[in-house]
Amino acid sequence: MTDLEPVAEAPEPGGLAAGEGQRVLRRPGRPRDARADEAILDAALEVLAEVGPAGFTVDEVAARAGCGKATIYRRWRSRGALLLDTGHHRLGLHVTDPDTGSLRDDLVAMLGELAGKMRDTLAGKVMPAVIAEAAVNPEMREVLAAFVHDRRKPAFMAICRGVARGELPAGTDVDLVLDLLGGLVYFRVLVADQPPDDTVVATVVDTVLAGIRSTGPH
Repeated sequence: MTDLEPVAEAPEPGGLAAGEGQRVLRRPGRPRDARADEAILDAALEVLAEVGPAGFTVDEVAARAGCGKATIYRRWRSRGALLLDTGHHRLGLHVTDPDTGSLRDDLVAMLGELAGKMRDTLAGKVMPAVIAEAAVNPEMREVLAAFVHDRRKPAFMAICRGVARGELPAGTDVDLVLDLLGGLVYFRVLVADQPPDDTVVATVVDTVLAGIRSTGPH
């Protein structure tokens, strides 16, 4: 068990019997055991990969991690919170921000990296099930929305830099640009089973940027 619950100390020879002697107690405010966190997240990833989010249970994660459910709930307030943290720390899809000084080049690099990770990592295999459950499960919808929001931050910042440099008009709807670009990857990978190659990615970035520029002041 990775959980460190209060347990009776073995008595010294000739000492008091169990239940009458000292107990080893968790001190208030004691830091979490990082090893237990890692074991739980590893187990959660195994369960998620095998049964998808619909079959994901805290009971099964606890059994795989070798801990009690109380250990998990002390760290994550709910099943959804554990799913979200598993997504953040184990599924990948973190896209790096190259910050090349060119919005176009930044977006081509980031969108290409996203397409590759959606195609080649466990995240791409799990995402269809996550999206399917999110359509009918409000808790899963919140988990997915938080996951996507976190993954959009690097591209969001890149577009804001581009607006500041004058590469896009002031007042550009950054979220709309992200929807147009990311939507291609998710559709091609999850629906059409045609992951976009580098040429397609570059074409889409150029097309979207040209369209956004055309809506600016003339």
